[in-house]
Amino acid sequence: GSSRSQQIATARQIAMYLCRERTSLSLPKIGQLFGNRDHTTVMYAYKKISELMKERRSIYNQVTEITTQLGRR
Repeated sequence: GSSRSQQIATARQIAMYLCRERTSLSLPKIGQLFGNRDHTTVMYAYKKISELMKERRSIYNQVTEITTQLGRR
């Protein structure tokens, strides 16, 4: 898709990744919160972001920054 929709998709995947990392919510529950997406979508997002964090410094930095911000609350 367009670079904008790609950015939105990546942001959503990062959000799903963080929900999985930092909450005790089940995969189906996380999927539900993101507009009734399937739990396999959440699993895919988690795996994809885990891999992207190893490959792309910018993604790693974004996730780390968000995690730091969340930690301050």
